[in-house]
Amino acid sequence: MQTISFLFFNIILPIFIPIGAGYLLQRKFPLNVATLTKVQFYIFIPALLFTTIYKTELNSALLRDLILANLVLFVLLWIVCLICARMLKLDASKRSAFINSVCFYNSGNYCIPLVQLMYHTAFAFSVQIVVMLIQQLLTNTVGVMNASSANRSWKGALLENFKMPMTYAVLLAVLCRWINLDVPKPLWTSMELMAQGLVPTALITLGAQLASTRLYLRNFRVLVSNGMRLLAGPLLAAGVCLMFGITGVVAQVMVICAAAPSAVNSVLLAIEYKSDPEFASQTVFLSTLLSALSMPVVIALVQYL
Repeated sequence: MQTISFLFFNIILPIFIPIGAGYLLQRKFPLNVATLTKVQFYIFIPALLFTTIYKTELNSALLRDLILANLVLFVLLWIVCLICARMLKLDASKRSAFINSVCFYNSGNYCIPLVQLMYHTAFAFSVQIVVMLIQQLLTNTVGVMNASSANRSWKGALLENFKMPMTYAVLLAVLCRWINLDVPKPLWTSMELMAQGLVPTALITLGAQLASTRLYLRNFRVLVSNGMRLLAGPLLAAGVCLMFGITGVVAQVMVICAAAPSAVNSVLLAIEYKSDPEFASQTVFLSTLLSALSMPVVIALVQYL
């Protein structure tokens, strides 16, 4: 119990304070969340991706196992969601929102500061970045098709990934490592400065996004979704790590990411394709709040992996 309280006050609380600041700021002085998101998307995240991948090595075997393990985890979550959706007798629109709320989690502006606060190593953060990239790819393909099977083709969804600056940041970092190119010091220093801006901006943006969501606790589907996201997610991730023989920091980071709250992108997809956006908003808001209680327990338990 002492360990859990230590983790809450030293890891979780420092994350929720800036989230709360963003929430209050949005209530008092409405922020342009879209602009904040673009600053992260086009400047901070690419800079962080480039600097992290450039200076950290993940051997090919470990990278392969990590990618396969995350894909297997996604499939297992999807199957469990389909079973639950049938038991809850959800129609097509509600089923797609339910599945997206569980299968896609906040591996970006929630897990980035969390992993940095916990490990302070480029290796651990590289693992988290791989998880985030896989989630991003799945969101822009499977997530989009699940939200609307008629409005966009698989080809169109896949092409969206090549419009993302983070894709080119990763490719450029890999190329620079491959040809042993030294990044000029002024450029490297500026990218490190931009990378450092991601964590506070991401947390404040998350708080501002939550301020636009109404909380309604009597929706049983929301509670089921949150339970699956915060509890079933990390349990299945731990099982997949055992299956692939993944241990240590890699397993810990993967399980911690799998215990993150529902992704804000699930709300954007629900709004765009009219697949129960109110439910999607509820799951993101409540799962983020509940993660303050569940995440310290998960962090304490993953130390045994």
